[in-house]
Amino acid sequence: MEAESLNKHDAEQVAFMAEECILVDESDAVTGSASKADCHHGEGVLHRAFSILIFNSEGRLLLQQRSSEKITFPGVWANTCCSHPLHCEPELETQDAMGVKRAAQRKLGQELGIPETGAPLEDMVFMTRMLYRARANAEWVEHEMDHIICLRADVEPAPNPNEIAETRWVTQAELRDLLNSELIGPWFRLIAENLLPAWWENLDDLAEIADTEIHDMGEVTWS
Repeated sequence: MEAESLNKHDAEQVAFMAEECILVDESDAVTGSASKADCHHGEGVLHRAFSILIFNSEGRLLLQQRSSEKITFPGVWANTCCSHPLHCEPELETQDAMGVKRAAQRKLGQELGIPETGAPLEDMVFMTRMLYRARANAEWVEHEMDHIICLRADVEPAPNPNEIAETRWVTQAELRDLLNSELIGPWFRLIAENLLPAWWENLDDLAEIADTEIHDMGEVTWS
């Protein structure tokens, strides 16, 4: 992509756009790699992503509002953390979804200041996969094979302001109000409306209701 498309954006966020994401097909088989910028620019390229949802011992879900510095979907509310495993051996590993779990642990530290000890890999539960495409604006798009992970943990977030404007622990009722009143990232709205209710009712038995399916949500609009 042309450098001019990034010149107007925050330097720290632009640096992340050079990271190499994992390209996949619609069955989640790896097909190669491309920069985060190329994956999201123009028509985009299908790539692997993750979304992690952290619930505390009271059953509240940790949400984040994305910083205004973000290049895609600035200012929207989303799940605890969402990003991409990188095209490197540790994060390509598919056994027990270990690659995406490592990526989630890495980004929880970078975005929310949560140490590895606060988000142990062995406590993460891989729930399912979700395929979707959502255009942010005329220039940027998401086209992702989203691997969704849940974690029960009493963490104390220390958000990186370049990544996150605000965090909030919510109950199910509070999330319903948020979905009706705030700008919500399209991937999180899909999760919240289609998958999350069953998970929230079974927080003590998440591994029992996890699946290996790919839920194809198609092209989604958002506002």
